[in-house]
Amino acid sequence: MCLRFGLPAFVWILMALLLKTSKANYQETAEKLHEITDPDTYHKYLRPYHKGYAVNVTVKLTVVHFVAVREMNEEFSLDLVIWQKWMDARLKHSLNYSITLPANAKHRIWLPDTFFLNVRSATVHDVISENSKVSISPAGLVTYSSRITISAGCPMNLRDYPMDEQMCDLEMCRRDCACFAFMAAIFTIFLSIEPLSCLDAYTEENLEFRWLNKSRDAPITVKDEHLAELALIDTETLTKYEVYADGSHTKLVARFWFKRRLGYALLQIYIPTIMLVVLSWFSFWIPEESVPARVALGSTTVLSIVTFTGSFRSSLPKVSYIKAVDVYFIVSFAFVFAVVFEYVLVLLNTGIKRQRRVSSTYLSGNNNEANGSKIDVFNSIQELQDIKVESLESSKEKSKKGKHSSVRKAKEYMRYAFVRNEGSSIDRVCRYIFPFCYAVFNAVYWAYYELSTFGKHPPSDM
Repeated sequence: MCLRFGLPAFVWILMALLLKTSKANYQETAEKLHEITDPDTYHKYLRPYHKGYAVNVTVKLTVVHFVAVREMNEEFSLDLVIWQKWMDARLKHSLNYSITLPANAKHRIWLPDTFFLNVRSATVHDVISENSKVSISPAGLVTYSSRITISAGCPMNLRDYPMDEQMCDLEMCRRDCACFAFMAAIFTIFLSIEPLSCLDAYTEENLEFRWLNKSRDAPITVKDEHLAELALIDTETLTKYEVYADGSHTKLVARFWFKRRLGYALLQIYIPTIMLVVLSWFSFWIPEESVPARVALGSTTVLSIVTFTGSFRSSLPKVSYIKAVDVYFIVSFAFVFAVVFEYVLVLLNTGIKRQRRVSSTYLSGNNNEANGSKIDVFNSIQELQDIKVESLESSKEKSKKGKHSSVRKAKEYMRYAFVRNEGSSIDRVCRYIFPFCYAVFNAVYWAYYELSTFGKHPPSDM
């Protein structure tokens, strides 16, 4: 009976003690926060140590994932969390744990106005609530984190596309630095004088903007490196200094190196182009008398490669230099066009031979040659008739064998059309010259561009 009623009572007493302790801690935290951020003693518009040495603000980036890299707009988008840490002796407290401020209370303390210089658009995550937090340690160390999605400009060099490497920078400075740069431009352009000061323009002597020390932790951490067409090969942190009239200002640069994956280009560009070029070579095995067939094949391949090239270029920015893919398209188009031009040479060569034969037969008055030519023509006609008779006799015999007769007739026709008729000497030479030259071009092309990008920026341990 005692156990039956004693155990629930013990649980209720324990819960009451926990609630009382939690309430006491909450009240103590609220009182301490109000004490250290009292507007009468704490001025949030003044930086820490405003009468002494400079404030050291360390920055760390955590890239949640890369959204996209857009060549057409020359920009890249990423979802990141920016961490900023600095010491503020005015916020020291006697609690044995850190005080965490929600997003709607961060305005009660001094915060560095970090500014992304090359940003085009940005979104602060506020689902379910604003994704930012401020933590104050007992020693006065302030940690400020915020999650944002940024689209920043990324000037690209597409000369080696699609075997290129791209370098995209994310530039950060303080808003006062950007303010001073803007004021400097206004004063210099319109008033032709140097500006004297800018409101809250902290120089390097007042505020040190630094990356997190690499010996403690990586200044840039990438959680998800996956991109459909590009691969992240390296990250780099740089510190630059912009000098203006009032002093030196710090600018932090987060640099990302990307290398393009070749799988998409192989499937969508190179393999279809190679197939079109090889298809145009079938013209060398078509008899020269089949004018409609060879003209149709040549014009179709030329128009196909032109249409294919134009549709692909529409997805890339219009640049004034030649890209690697343009070189491949131009040379492939030249090979396809050369096939059409080769057939023109074949027709001209055939016409010249016929003209010489006619002139030597009928204009020279040489009857022996005329008779010989007639005999040759007669022999050729007789040979064709014999072949026709043989093919007819063989077809009659094979028709009795059932369903394989049609296949054998096709084989006989193909043997007659392509084996007996070997084509002109130009066609026979081009059957070997064109594939050999195109193979040499591909070997030189891939070797040159692979070697030109190899080792340009070796990956490092991230």
